Amino acid sequence: MRDSPSGSSLVLTFLALLVLVGVSWGAAALGAGTGVALAIAAVKAGLIALVFMELYRADAVDRIIAAVAVLFVVLLCAGALADVALR
Repeated sequence: MRDSPSGSSLVLTFLALLVLVGVSWGAAALGAGTGVALAIAAVKAGLIALVFMELYRADAVDRIIAAVAVLFVVLLCAGALADVALR
C-alpha cells in the first residue's frame, strides 16, 4: 500500500485552492472573461487530481486513464460547441 500524502501537502493544497477561489471571485467581480474562469478552474482541477486523488504517485496506467478521461470530456465539449456553432 502506498503512503498517503503528508498533512502539510494537503493543507498547502487546500490553502492554494482557497486562494484560487478568491482569485476567481475577484476576476468575476472585475468582469474577466470566461477564458480566465476556465483557466482558474483547470488549475484547481489539476491540483485536486494531483494531490487529493494522488495522481502524482500513481502508476502510468492510472495516469493514462485520467488523461483519456479528460480527453473525452474535451471531445464532448468540442462536439457540443461545434453543434451550436454550426446551426
